[in-house]
Amino acid sequence: MKKVELDMIYLLSCGVNGNNPDADYIKKIELEQLYQRSCEHSVEALIGMVLKQAGVSLQKEWNERIAKAVRKVLLFDAERAKLLSFMEQKGIWYLPLKGVILKEYYPAIGMRQMSDNDILFDYSFSKEIQKYMEEQGYKAISIGKGMQDIYKKEPVYNFEMHGGLYEPLYNRDWEVYYREIKKKLILNSGASYGYHFTDEDFYIYIISHAYKHYIRNGIGIRTLLDIYVYLKAKHQKLDYIYIEQECAILGIVEFEYQNRKLCEKIFGLDFSNEIERLDENLSVEDKEMLDYYFSSGVHGSMERGVKNRVKRFMEQNVGVTMLYYFWKRLFPDVEVIKQNYPHVYKHKLLLPLVYVYRLWLGVFDKKRRNTIMKEVKIINKIK
Repeated sequence: MKKVELDMIYLLSCGVNGNNPDADYIKKIELEQLYQRSCEHSVEALIGMVLKQAGVSLQKEWNERIAKAVRKVLLFDAERAKLLSFMEQKGIWYLPLKGVILKEYYPAIGMRQMSDNDILFDYSFSKEIQKYMEEQGYKAISIGKGMQDIYKKEPVYNFEMHGGLYEPLYNRDWEVYYREIKKKLILNSGASYGYHFTDEDFYIYIISHAYKHYIRNGIGIRTLLDIYVYLKAKHQKLDYIYIEQECAILGIVEFEYQNRKLCEKIFGLDFSNEIERLDENLSVEDKEMLDYYFSSGVHGSMERGVKNRVKRFMEQNVGVTMLYYFWKRLFPDVEVIKQNYPHVYKHKLLLPLVYVYRLWLGVFDKKRRNTIMKEVKIINKIK
């Protein structure tokens, strides 16, 4: 494991456990390298706060990132409160997701950086939500793709409004499992239409969401820290028999168990000398998973995504050649068209035009053409 990764683990552990880092250890840290790697995993605010508390003078850009993280959470909270108030008035049920909830388990505002507001809601009211968001100055970036609507507004606002948690195209069994999730939800105190998960079901959801990204483009160390922080707060209350049963249905029992044990091993250490001996206490499987997290970055990478996609495709289509893979990328199944071009899908006679349009983009759109070339280069490396 690289020293900068050990430094990140140590400082993240100090931050979420309320410990002051060892002064002698801090002197050995290469701050510029630490800053760059922390930004890759969207944990620079937390690590920066720990260093400042220890008396370390940070560069201007790092301080600005910390201030932005705090400001962003406050702005997100205020804007989300307005939206949820509107939904209460209109009788639209809703469920805040992911970082909106997880940030509350971190010791200080801004420690858990936010990129968007994720909210599950009654999608039959999608038009009403779109009208409200546009009246509030938001631009609809994407509507109806995979039952997810994305809205953005300057300077930092980003809402992802979900009509479902998983699409059939990703995993049909998961889509079925979460289709009736509202039956498991608990009504918020003082609300008529706002809900929350049980502690167990929220944990299962964040594990499933982590797994989804893990096997696609990869996912960064912040996800492992999220799991640790949540377990630290809820460990004594969780029903692990229920969690194992539900994870078995979703096919993620081993993933949940390995993540739970790994985050306890690395973030449960309090002292710098324990961090320096961390390698000795990790199994081969632990090291492989941890390396995967560190090498992915907060949102994964295109290279990892292509490699994982090719691997899944070849496992699902035993005996086919790479030529067939490229053919399916050029001419995807109707289910892919349904998700990515929902408005065209409603008019079946227009479906052939989608394939023509995709080919046209591949030839004449510079951005799409560059993406295709990058994918081809990555696949050639696999060979």
